Amino acid sequence: MKENEITDESQNIRSSIWHSSLDELKLRVENRYSQFGYSPETLDSKGNKSYIRHKILTSQYNFKGKRVLDIGCGFGELNQQLSELTGKESYVYQGIDISDSIVNETQKQFPDTNISFVHGEFLNYPFTENFDYGVLAGALNYPVKGDNYEYVFEVMKKALSLCKDGIAFDFLSDRVDYRYEHAFYYNPMKILEIAYGFSRRVLLRNDYFPFEFSVFVWNDDSFEKEDTTFIKYKDNI
Repeated sequence: MKENEITDESQNIRSSIWHSSLDELKLRVENRYSQFGYSPETLDSKGNKSYIRHKILTSQYNFKGKRVLDIGCGFGELNQQLSELTGKESYVYQGIDISDSIVNETQKQFPDTNISFVHGEFLNYPFTENFDYGVLAGALNYPVKGDNYEYVFEVMKKALSLCKDGIAFDFLSDRVDYRYEHAFYYNPMKILEIAYGFSRRVLLRNDYFPFEFSVFVWNDDSFEKEDTTFIKYKDNI
């Protein structure tokens, strides 16, 4: 019992530390929104990289008729890819972001009935419904006070508890030629280790940008003993 109490206390301390980091990130985003408005530059994005990033993150799953959670949704660009893949209203989308300004702006851009946005911190937000897939594009690419990998673990854990089928997360890689002070760069092997803690069925893609990678984690990692092939994989053959 005492051990559990210590664990809970440690978790509360970490959550408080992470919360203060998110407050700093929120202030940075709000300042950039005041400067750039409804623009990719507000979110430190350039050119068509956001489109490519979301194309990769939607490459492994069938989203038709599915409920999708977009964690750190920004301006909701994921909807462009989902619409192209499934049709404009053949999925249900909910985005969450820590910035009031971003959420308010994005709600104006997407009045569709199948698309909604909420304001809040993902780990603390009291979701009242579940989803099929969770997508996160770049929302973890900033340094938190404490351990970034512990933070990733908690985000993945909650995402997989909310999303029945699986998740797709994009990260900055530490295999880089340069570093920005406001960004955090991840060791792909450490992220894979975290992912394998949740499922046997995991995929890492580092074939689109040289300094980013994506990790996909399926909740259902059951397989046929006869041929040791994932059952869900065989369903898609």
